Amino acid sequence: MRSRNIIQAVLEGALIGAVGLIPGASGGILAVAFGIYHEALEAIIGLFSDFKKNFSFLWPYGLGVAIGTFGCAFALEWLLKNWNMPFMYLLIGMVLGGVPSIIKEAGKPFSLKYAVCSLLGAALVAAIAILDGKLTGRNPWEYNYLTAALAGGIISIGIVIPGISTSFILMFMGLYEPLLSSLTRLEVPYLICAGCSALVVGALLIVFVRNMFRRHPAGANYCVLGFLVGTTALIFPGFAPFFTELLYLMLAAAGFFLTIMLNRRAA
Repeated sequence: MRSRNIIQAVLEGALIGAVGLIPGASGGILAVAFGIYHEALEAIIGLFSDFKKNFSFLWPYGLGVAIGTFGCAFALEWLLKNWNMPFMYLLIGMVLGGVPSIIKEAGKPFSLKYAVCSLLGAALVAAIAILDGKLTGRNPWEYNYLTAALAGGIISIGIVIPGISTSFILMFMGLYEPLLSSLTRLEVPYLICAGCSALVVGALLIVFVRNMFRRHPAGANYCVLGFLVGTTALIFPGFAPFFTELLYLMLAAAGFFLTIMLNRRAA
């Protein structure tokens, strides 16, 4: 395990936490880009087997993730209220910019076998959309202690599994903006529910994810690809008048190339 400057580790953790909260981006992908994803998984799994070594590696990143999450919440809340549609186009460009890196991580060209994996990922998105009522006309879920815990668990999935933007799921469930509000207003009971759920779900996922990406890297990555495309389609905000639409498409292109540049460090 490589030693890292503590300030660098906190800064990298802050970026991972902030990006994990942004719809369309993936904190896990950024961890891969920084070259710490697999080290962090191993450190978490082996935390109690060599506590001092693994904790000394993890704590700066954990501190950074907390700082990035709270700092980013204020900016995101303002953007979603005041510049919702252009911001959504930018984020859609960002998530599509992650597609090349996922295909590269898969290590094998797209084929019928992997098309099935992608369809499974997209089907999971469709199933969630049906459950939350977006396709059946029901209202978004009410934000309470139980759904705050659900939101925290969903957010942790996007941190543990590289490439998945779980904030998109929260947006079409109607839980994303209430979660941001609880962060910016420091509504402690809701934050405790979300935080505890995130820890439990993350702990359960880590071993499973490590084994899946070790044993079936191509299938796992193409499943993530289908998940990303499905969430992007569901969150699409619609079209604007011609010249405004051109501006929005430019924002989407900027988001696309921003993600490409961030992911180059993972090469």
